Amino acid sequence: MVIMDGNHASPVGSVDKALALIELLAAAGPDGLALRDVVEASGLNKASAHRTLQALQHRGFAEQDAKQRYRLGSRPALLVDQFMREENLPTLFRPALLAICEEAQELVHLGILDGRNVLYLDKVEPDRTIRVWSRVGRQVSVLTTALGRAMIAADGGTDTLLSAHTANADPVVAERFSRAVTEARVHGYAIEREENEVGICCVGVALRRPTGRPIAVSVTGPSSRMGGDRLNELGDRLREILSVAAPPGFSIAPVSKGAESSKKP
Repeated sequence: MVIMDGNHASPVGSVDKALALIELLAAAGPDGLALRDVVEASGLNKASAHRTLQALQHRGFAEQDAKQRYRLGSRPALLVDQFMREENLPTLFRPALLAICEEAQELVHLGILDGRNVLYLDKVEPDRTIRVWSRVGRQVSVLTTALGRAMIAADGGTDTLLSAHTANADPVVAERFSRAVTEARVHGYAIEREENEVGICCVGVALRRPTGRPIAVSVTGPSSRMGGDRLNELGDRLREILSVAAPPGFSIAPVSKGAESSKKP
C-alpha cells in the first residue's frame, strides 16, 4: 500500500501506517476487527499489519479482546481528555470567541459549570468600551446568567436538576430561572435581561463534549442595543458560528422539538 496525504506520499510511512490503523479501528467500533480484516481493509501485508498493531497495543492505542480481535484502546480518549482539560479551554476557544466578538461588536464570555455557579474562563472585549462587572476567574450563580441557564438546559434541564439548583433560592428567582431553562431547551440559547447588572443583557449558547462538564459562550451588551429581536438574532448566530468554529469534540446542544415554530417575543 502506498500511503498518501493529498497528492504527496507520507514523509514517514511507518507513522502514517500506525495512524491509518488507528482510524480504521476507531471506525470499526467496539466489535473490532480480526487481523485478516485489518489486512484487507488497510492494504498492508500481514506481517506489517501485525507489527504495527503490536506497537499500537504497546502504547495503549489498540487492544485485543478474548476473540483476538483488535479494537481501539483507551489511550486516544485519555489524550483527548488531557487536551480538553479546563486550563486549555481558553486557548482552544479563543479563535471562536474572537470571531464572535468581531462580528457582534459586543463582549463575549466563555464559562463552565462549577457546582451551582458559573466560572468565567475567558472574555474578549470589543473595540467599543462596555463596562460590566465580569472578570476571568469570577464565579456567579447559574440562576441569573445566560451562561448558566444554557448549560443547565444542555445538561438535561430536568425537574430534579432544576430543583437541585433552585433549593433555598428566592421563589421569584427560582421561577424565572426554571422558565428560562425551559425556553433555552426549546430555542437553543438562553437569555438574561438586566438581572445581574442594570442596563446589561446577555444571550448564551452551551456546548457538550464526550466527557466533562458543559461549557457555554455568551454575548453581553447594553440593553439599548440588546432588545428582544437582537437577542434572538445573536442566539441563532452564536449557534451557527460555534457549530463550525468550536474545537473538535465540542458540539452545540440540540434544541427540543417545536423550536422552529416558536420564538421569544
